[in-house]
Amino acid sequence: MTVRPINPTTLEPLETVESTTIEQLDVAASRAEAALAGAWPVDARRRARVLLDWAPALEAHTAEIVHALVTETGKPITEARVEVRASVDALRYNAGLAAHLGGHAGTLPDGTVSHLVREPVGVTTFIVPWNWPVLLLLRDLAPAFAAGVTALVKPAPQTTLVTDLVLSLGFQAGLPTDVAHLIVGHADVGQVAVEHPLVRAVAFTGSSTTGAEILRACATGFKRPLLEMGGKGAVVICADADVDLAVSAAVQAAVVTSGQMCMACTRILVDRSLYQPVLAKVRAELETLRVGDPADPRTRLGPLISPAEGERVERYLGRSCRLPGFAGYFMRPVVVTDVDVGSPIVQEELFGPVVTVEPFIDEADAVRLANATPFGLATGVWTRDIGRAWRLARAIQAGTVWVNGYNHSYPEVPSGGFKSSGLGRTRGVAGVEQFTELKHVHFSVGPQANRQGMGYTPVPLLRDDRPEWTELVAWRPRGLALPSEWSCCSGLTSRGWCTNVR
Repeated sequence: MTVRPINPTTLEPLETVESTTIEQLDVAASRAEAALAGAWPVDARRRARVLLDWAPALEAHTAEIVHALVTETGKPITEARVEVRASVDALRYNAGLAAHLGGHAGTLPDGTVSHLVREPVGVTTFIVPWNWPVLLLLRDLAPAFAAGVTALVKPAPQTTLVTDLVLSLGFQAGLPTDVAHLIVGHADVGQVAVEHPLVRAVAFTGSSTTGAEILRACATGFKRPLLEMGGKGAVVICADADVDLAVSAAVQAAVVTSGQMCMACTRILVDRSLYQPVLAKVRAELETLRVGDPADPRTRLGPLISPAEGERVERYLGRSCRLPGFAGYFMRPVVVTDVDVGSPIVQEELFGPVVTVEPFIDEADAVRLANATPFGLATGVWTRDIGRAWRLARAIQAGTVWVNGYNHSYPEVPSGGFKSSGLGRTRGVAGVEQFTELKHVHFSVGPQANRQGMGYTPVPLLRDDRPEWTELVAWRPRGLALPSEWSCCSGLTSRGWCTNVR
């Protein structure tokens, strides 16, 4: 079988790529598993150097990557450049975390020593969407490599070529070829990559429907899931907000990737006293945005990823939105008003440049509306009152709440979703820990090795209520009494230590 992406702007076919066979995938998984026994998981400096060298390689090939993004996703060229810059930031930040030891050690009350160490979780499958294929790959892959895992990378079929380019630059920067493996194909190949017995974790970005299927597969195999799924991002505009800035931020967030982004602003919740002026400003500002050739720097909205996706959006709206004169599916942004909060337009992820404008009565009503969908990925709150901002941020069920802003994401700060928007966190230190197992290593050293020399007395115990405990030894500080239920002797308190030596 093959994968043949289509240019969403021209609908012309792009280069054909052979799908990964089951046998090839099995070899890739075995090689990734074998790499965990080598230097990669333990040589943090090597991992840091690979990530550091990968970053300038991306920068040097920015024009090539941007061209591939525009061709394969239809996103505007200005947005593609932002994606490459953010991907470089992800590599550089996580290079620093690769050398971070991240464990803890301490002496316990009995004088023994405990170490808590983090180890790579194992072979991890990365399922990457088409809309931000470079950033959403490296957002997860960079912290995973910092942690020392090995990877099976399964991109969306539509963005196989740009993913191959990015991984190739990584190999040129020193990434071992047995550490990362490109897996090509459609959903059936992705399913095998998730369910493979050597895979111990899955990182997925995509729809909540597919995420639920992956979660079930992870449960069956006891694999660790990292899921960032759908969203119904909202901007809450309070009565005291800077309306011009709030509307501008909401409009720009509504049309990012032509609305085909999980964090896109899909709902504007506005204090009812400002409803009409805000609605007028939203419509006026959307009208100024240029729809057209994504390779033109003046363009703000390119095509939807396919005509089929455009027709799906039309079914929600009940009318045709396709602009004439284009091969691909281009549409102008749509504003929906007088909509019931229970309607599919509010409750479901449309993945198009569609935004609802909904009035609220007071803070409680704003919270009710913001929390009324199954999703909880991101929300923006606009107010000059810091107390109100804090109350709303705490009450809104979302993984990220921006105050007087929107779509501010950083490699240093964890992100993820509530409810149907996801499980786990990526970015920041939490993003590295997501790809580790926490292990407790206990050392019986010091006082435990010679308790009698440190003032402890071995006391044989027999419990009346546990006759099967035929021989139990309690190590107790001399002079302390045992509780009455230990009827055979006198000695153990909560500061005593016992060892079953049956």
